[in-house]
Amino acid sequence: MTFALLALGLLLPVTLPQSMLEGEALSFLQAWESEDTRLLGDFMAPEGIRLQLPGEEHLLIQPRQAQAALSAFLRHYSGGEAQISRVSLAGGGSEKGSAEILWKTGSPEVAEPVTFTLFLAYAFENERWLVTEIRVLFR
Repeated sequence: MTFALLALGLLLPVTLPQSMLEGEALSFLQAWESEDTRLLGDFMAPEGIRLQLPGEEHLLIQPRQAQAALSAFLRHYSGGEAQISRVSLAGGGSEKGSAEILWKTGSPEVAEPVTFTLFLAYAFENERWLVTEIRVLFR
């Protein structure tokens, strides 16, 4: 019986930390494009995140506070396209990772399109990747 369970375990696909992180980054990107700040909060570490937006920085705020700040920020921009430019694991332990998203958007205040880089830091906790830091930087 033990042999059968072991053999079955070898046949089941194993989700690698890298592919799990890529999936989380893609889900975050989709929530960002839809400007769903409530859903963005679901990706954040419950103990808080570091948030850096153009002109403001928060060292450790709760997800609902981050949602409010992101909502205010996103009101200045409309739609746009986002794409993942990089996803990587940090170090050998694979408990930390990061993703970068390029976001090209428009603003009623600026005639030309604006491009941002969203940097996301992740930590693997409770069997899932959680965002611990969001930095939104002008490109």
